[in-house]
Amino acid sequence: MLIFHLADLHLGKSLYERDLVEDQRHALAAVIAAVVAERPACVVVSGDVFDRAVPSADAVTLLGEFAAAIKAADAHTVIAMIPGNHDSAARLAFLAPVLASSGVYIASDPRACDVPVIVERGGEAARLWLLPFLTPGAFGVPEPTERPAPDATGPRAGRDRPAEVQADLFSEPSEPAEPVEPVEPSETAVPTLRSQADLFAEGVRRICAAMDRARASGAAPAADVLVCHAFAAGGAPSDSERVFLGAAELVDGSAFDSFDYVALGHLHRPQAVGAKGRYPGSILAYSFSEAGSERGYLAVDLAPGRASAEFRPVRPLRRMVRLSGRFDDVIADPGLGRYAGDYVEAVLDDAQAVLNPMDALKKRFPYILSLRQAAFERSAERPMTSGPAGGGPASVADDFKAFYNDVFDRDPAAAEAELFAELYEEASREAP
Repeated sequence: MLIFHLADLHLGKSLYERDLVEDQRHALAAVIAAVVAERPACVVVSGDVFDRAVPSADAVTLLGEFAAAIKAADAHTVIAMIPGNHDSAARLAFLAPVLASSGVYIASDPRACDVPVIVERGGEAARLWLLPFLTPGAFGVPEPTERPAPDATGPRAGRDRPAEVQADLFSEPSEPAEPVEPVEPSETAVPTLRSQADLFAEGVRRICAAMDRARASGAAPAADVLVCHAFAAGGAPSDSERVFLGAAELVDGSAFDSFDYVALGHLHRPQAVGAKGRYPGSILAYSFSEAGSERGYLAVDLAPGRASAEFRPVRPLRRMVRLSGRFDDVIADPGLGRYAGDYVEAVLDDAQAVLNPMDALKKRFPYILSLRQAAFERSAERPMTSGPAGGGPASVADDFKAFYNDVFDRDPAAAEAELFAELYEEASREAP
């Protein structure tokens, strides 16, 4: 069985105030073309579908276009996705019950992680265990040994769409509730799970118990795939993702051994974690530190007991390119003309700062997004001098001399200091 594994689309992302929706549409078109040609049984998106919790209208439209194109290519292709740490689970999955009837599954409730999505194609089967990004309290307080009787009067909107989540999505903030007297915790109370490590372990425990039940039931063999959004221990982050801090936020990769394949999301660099876990990386490079590295998705050949993943690079609409050199060379070097259609960061290493270089750079590189000057960075690393040598209060002339030295790495010439003094005197006369 063939499945496509994507992650970290970050639809709606902007870079240096440049909207990347068209770049993302171009990248997803390559995935759609592969779906048309190869007819995978499933397309999995392992979180960070959108770049922010409240996505732009263009980003939402793009996701709809992507899902519709996959279904138009093959109505039987299953689409499964989970929210990541950038997504709002409730907003991403607000139509999940309706979409599920069309083979589009969006898992928003971690408590439903032990109910798999079954994918069948050509006599083969796979169970997708969808574990969305976990936040403190995602599983609530661990259940006691004796469960209380269910509240027959309370409405229930299904395990994947609790009614309280739907109300929170569309309703106005309610009036604050009356204060409740605090209750002293009992000695046997179990604390709410908070760390990524503990939450992930609880989710995998529930899923493994459900896998054992499925295998014991005598059901036909199926490949077991865990879909999750987490920072697995041993993974290598890059500059463009929101990285957790502290070892408690790392999940233990040894938990992957129970599955045939683990479809990971969160880290933007394509990589393997252990024998079973794979990150496809982000669909595009989202920082200049990632310039020159390939981005794309994974094509996974899957069967019970085995899986092999092939990285498929996606050619971007515009590459991320970092150009370094002296200003005159960057402007005049004919070999750099091939980057005129790419996103460019120019790093000028002139000994002295170049004044107003952006206009000239934009003429040659219309999509330039970032400019850095080594002269300014060097001056920022030096402590700025202030005041005369004797340590008394600084005069305006002293301030000008210190500023000039920080920018140009030398003292102003006598003529320059004299010109500044004349301008300062003129400005002082004009001041009210």
